[in-house]
Amino acid sequence: MELEKYAVLAGVVFAISLLISLAEMLWITYMTRQESFKHAYAQPIKNAVFVGLVTSVLPILSTVAFAMLGAELAPLSLGDSWTVWPLGLVIFEFWYWVQHWLGHKVRVLWCIHSAHHAPDTLTSLIGLGRHILELPCLGFFLGFMTALSGVPVEVIFIISLIDGFWGKFLHVSPKLVPGKYGFLENFMQTPSYHRGHHAKNLLYMDTNYTSITLLWDWLLGTLQPLREDVAVEYGITREVDSESWRDVQLGEFQALWKDMKQAPGFKNKLYYLVMPPGWSHTGEHKTVSAQRRRLADEGGMAPG
Repeated sequence: MELEKYAVLAGVVFAISLLISLAEMLWITYMTRQESFKHAYAQPIKNAVFVGLVTSVLPILSTVAFAMLGAELAPLSLGDSWTVWPLGLVIFEFWYWVQHWLGHKVRVLWCIHSAHHAPDTLTSLIGLGRHILELPCLGFFLGFMTALSGVPVEVIFIISLIDGFWGKFLHVSPKLVPGKYGFLENFMQTPSYHRGHHAKNLLYMDTNYTSITLLWDWLLGTLQPLREDVAVEYGITREVDSESWRDVQLGEFQALWKDMKQAPGFKNKLYYLVMPPGWSHTGEHKTVSAQRRRLADEGGMAPG
C-alpha cells in the first residue's frame, strides 16, 4: 500500500472520530450541561495540540514507520492468505497487552502512561491525552514487534486504524452512552470495560488492558467487568490538577524522583524505576497486588 493511501485512510478515520467527539462535546457540555467544557476537554485539547506538533516533526514515531523497520528484520511472514487477518489481530493485541501491562507495572513507564489516566472524568478526547514519550513506546510494540512477529505492514496499518477508531469509542463519556453493550460484552472491549480500566478503585485497577477484543485479558487473568455495586471513580491515586499540562505530564516523574532521592543505595533507587507503582524500599508496599492481598486477608472484596 502506498504512503498516500495510508494518509487518505487515516484522514477518513480521523474525520469520523472528530465528529464523534464533537457530538459528545455538544451533548454533555451544551445540550445537557452535565460537564463544564473546561473540566472535560480543556486539558486533552491542549495536550493534543502539543502532541500533534511533535508528531508532525517526528513522523518516525508512527506505528507504520516502526512496522516497516520490523518487517525488514522479521525472520518469517504470515503470508498473504485470509488467515493473516485474524492471526495479525491476535498478535497485534498481544503486543498491545504487553505494552499496556508494562505501562502499569513498571514505574518509570507508569510515569509516562499516567498522563492518559490523570483526568477525573472520561470523554472521547482523553484518548489524545497521552505523554509525548508514549508515542515511541506504542510505535515500537504495535508496529515494530508486531511486524517482527511476521504480520505484514498493510495488515498492521488497517488493524491500527480499527484500533484507533475503536479506542476513541472506548473513551466515550458514560454520560453520552451509559450502561453496558449487550452481546458485545462477551467478546469485545467495550466502553464499560474501559471505564473500569480508567478507575482508581482497587477492584478495577490494572485490568482490561486490550483495546479491541477480550482475548488476552481473558487468557492472562486481567479481565474485570464493571459491577453494579462498585461505582467507578476516575483518575489516579495521586491528587492531580487535571487542567494543568505540567502536573499531568510531569507530576509522576516528580514523585518518582522524590522517592529515588530518599532511597538508600543504588539498588533501591533502581528498584523504584522498574518495580510497580507503590513499591517501597521500606517494605510497606502500596502496589495494587499488595493492597489486594491485604484486603483479601481481611476478608474484603476480591476481583471477580
